[in-house]
Amino acid sequence: MRGRFRISRNDIILQLANRATFGRTVFLFVCLLSLIGSSIKPNPVSNYVVGSIQAPYETADPQETNFESSASNLFYTVYQVGKGDTVSEIANLFDVSTDTIFSANNITSARGLQPGQLLKVPSQSGIVYDAKPGESVDTIAQKYNISADKMIEANGLLSRVFDEEAIVYLPDAHLPKTALKEIAGDLFRWPVRGVITSWFSWRRDPFTGQNSFHNGLDIGVPLRTPVGAAMEGVVAETGYSASLGRYITINHSNGWKTLYGHLDSISVEPGDHVAQGGRIGFSGNTGYSTGPHLHFTVYKNGKLLNPANVLQ
Repeated sequence: MRGRFRISRNDIILQLANRATFGRTVFLFVCLLSLIGSSIKPNPVSNYVVGSIQAPYETADPQETNFESSASNLFYTVYQVGKGDTVSEIANLFDVSTDTIFSANNITSARGLQPGQLLKVPSQSGIVYDAKPGESVDTIAQKYNISADKMIEANGLLSRVFDEEAIVYLPDAHLPKTALKEIAGDLFRWPVRGVITSWFSWRRDPFTGQNSFHNGLDIGVPLRTPVGAAMEGVVAETGYSASLGRYITINHSNGWKTLYGHLDSISVEPGDHVAQGGRIGFSGNTGYSTGPHLHFTVYKNGKLLNPANVLQ
């Protein structure tokens, strides 16, 4: 019986050879998997990828990067914001202007940048522009003092006139100064310095005791404190009402408007251009008021905003 199960020297050599072949096969298979895996892993030290700039206002997504056609020399890099990053630092990293980052990502507040946020960074400085039907490359280039030829080249345009609305890129163009101030959060200046006696919120009416919405800030100051324009603009209206007393409204650029109420006296007239901080009147106690203060209201495109959110 023992002889039937005896293993010869040749059998041992054959088994070893088979095991070695199997081991080599496993080794090669593992190497192949490693190579495939490394080819699909993102670079751990890189926080950006390159893609097209066909949809500059959409949220940046590195998984949706399609290279631009040869008709355009414009592309973007998708950058992931790191902790402590600022827009100016990111702009310097890619050698573009801060306007470029703001415009390409429709950023309305530089303070709102968050770690992990994805930003589109165009390959050259400029801004995104909504072209209207009837506008031409030449009129837009003249308006922003840029090269019409560079605009055509960057967008791969086949016509110099826009027959319909289009989003185009304006190389070397800059955002208006007021837009940059708005993004930076320093567009407005306090018209007076004092104590907030009533906020932009629901409150109990001091005369009737009923709940009502207070559409501005009441800033308590001594009688006849000089009142300055919160932003550069043109005086739209001056007058007197039972509730606001003597008041002034000022129109500003980009759809902004401010109102100043309960004034003791007014120093401007409708149509006057006023600088930011320029004196427009003196605080008072006129109209529906319980004491000397300034009522201050802010509008954006006709809608009420909380003044506390825009004041420095």
